[in-house]
Amino acid sequence: MADVSQSASLASIAAYLKLTYQYDQQTALVEAKEVMNNLVRMRQKGFITGWYFDEHGHLELLPSDTVMQQINPNK
Repeated sequence: MADVSQSASLASIAAYLKLTYQYDQQTALVEAKEVMNNLVRMRQKGFITGWYFDEHGHLELLPSDTVMQQINPNK
């Protein structure tokens, strides 16, 4: 996490979608809102604690401690 400077905002997700999928601004914003709504739902359900763009420009999820214990029960 040392390379993470901030979490991904709606605007940065829209910009990513626009660049990656060649969406126009309106389509990118609509799709980014859907992505953001899904991320918020995942956080509310306790699956993740947040999200960010890594140093390679990939959207990454921060799994919750509960999820990490289920994935790696011996750690």
